[in-house]
Amino acid sequence: MLEEIVICKIVIAVVCILLFFAVATYAQSSHRALHSDASHIGDWHAMGLSPCAWSVPLLKPDHSLDVDQTIDLLKQAGFRCEIAVVGGNPESWKDFKRFAAAANSANIDLWPVILPPSEGSSQPYGHDYVGWAEAFAKLSLEYPHVRGLNIDDLDQGESRETFTREYVCQIYSTKRKINPKLLFVPTIYDLDRKVADRLAGCVDGVWLWWVNLEKATGLPSFLENSKLAAAGRFPIYGGVYAHSTSWHEQGNPVPHVFQQTLESTCEHADGTMIWNISLAPSDPLLEITKRFSPGSSAPLAGRCGQSPGMLAN
Repeated sequence: MLEEIVICKIVIAVVCILLFFAVATYAQSSHRALHSDASHIGDWHAMGLSPCAWSVPLLKPDHSLDVDQTIDLLKQAGFRCEIAVVGGNPESWKDFKRFAAAANSANIDLWPVILPPSEGSSQPYGHDYVGWAEAFAKLSLEYPHVRGLNIDDLDQGESRETFTREYVCQIYSTKRKINPKLLFVPTIYDLDRKVADRLAGCVDGVWLWWVNLEKATGLPSFLENSKLAAAGRFPIYGGVYAHSTSWHEQGNPVPHVFQQTLESTCEHADGTMIWNISLAPSDPLLEITKRFSPGSSAPLAGRCGQSPGMLAN
């Protein structure tokens, strides 16, 4: 009888061990499958492992973009990624193409932003966003550092009526037919399951902006809840403001709040963008941003977008 009890305990122990390894193996395979299923979206950290600059435009006396000075200051600040708006001025598109050539030569990734109906229109294609997708896909074949395409404020105001799921998917499929490596990553300000379901399969990620310039409290949960809504179907890149806005006209964020916001975004999003960051070397917010570049001694230097587990190592 004693021997039977011992044997029974051994059998139970073996079964438990086998079950443990089976569950662990399943979890690992599920994790791999999740990212395999999402592999069509391209690089999960497409914005880079340090903040991407949406810098204050530097203009010449004739109001055209000063491409050479912009490239020089981006290099001096350590940026490897830049965001640029194609505006309503017909010359803006020409400026962007010059910028694309210079950024490509400098090995700086470039992300164009197109205006939605709620903000006006970018020229020359206006509100033909399928036409824009085609144009940028072709340009990215010539200049591979044109990394992706952004449409600003996708869900704001009258833009909601334009960007139905069918139209968003049409934009996505158009660029994929020409260059699958070009990423379509629109701007949103809130991400719940309903929004995620509407976008999933037709975007390569989203730019999700934290609009509170006075404090970073609540930002980690905001990003983590958004990631739960996305459910691994696309990456979430967190946007940080470095300048006053229409809803916060009393000035730029104070340095310690800016730093806290940047830290939380780097830790909890899949990458980070900074809106209207000055490239002036003396700017205090630029000095904070530099601490997140590779080679800095800061804990998050060159590690934006990495998982908390990886950051702990």
